[in-house]
Amino acid sequence: MNRPGLRYRVSLVATIGLAVMWMMLWGDLSLGAAIWGVVIALLVQVMFPLPDVPELESFRPLGFARLVIVTLTGLAVSSIQVAAKVLAFWRPTRNAMIRVPLRSDSEFITAITAELVTLVPGSVAVDAGEGWLLVHVFDASSEAAIDHARARVLTTEATVLRAFGTPADRALLKEG
Repeated sequence: MNRPGLRYRVSLVATIGLAVMWMMLWGDLSLGAAIWGVVIALLVQVMFPLPDVPELESFRPLGFARLVIVTLTGLAVSSIQVAAKVLAFWRPTRNAMIRVPLRSDSEFITAITAELVTLVPGSVAVDAGEGWLLVHVFDASSEAAIDHARARVLTTEATVLRAFGTPADRALLKEG
């Protein structure tokens, strides 16, 4: 097995992320926990190297913060909407499966988009392919509701592209 050199296997972003995760798991925000977190993070990266993911190299902290805020807001709003539709049992709800073409062909972007679409109540990503998602939509009572669901998936993808997309991926947002 041909392994890259040590300098290519250790990432500053991954080291910081793993160290923060270590401190969160231990519930200790001390200097000692931070040092141990960095040591453990470096050991994990050296012993279990991950494949190169170009999208992680173009990580944008402000785009990621926006992604977190949009997702949390979507969770709250969608939970209320789904609860209202479930409680209105006298009005039947129609479901649908829609295929949404994505702008990016990146497997990483598609996977993150599918996870976020599934996380927010009201839709579930059922299948994914190169540049598309198959999504089950809870409320498909009209063509407008289906178009809205499709637009929500594309908005989620755009937010993911702003957080993790390569410059070429982010250029797709300007085109569309």
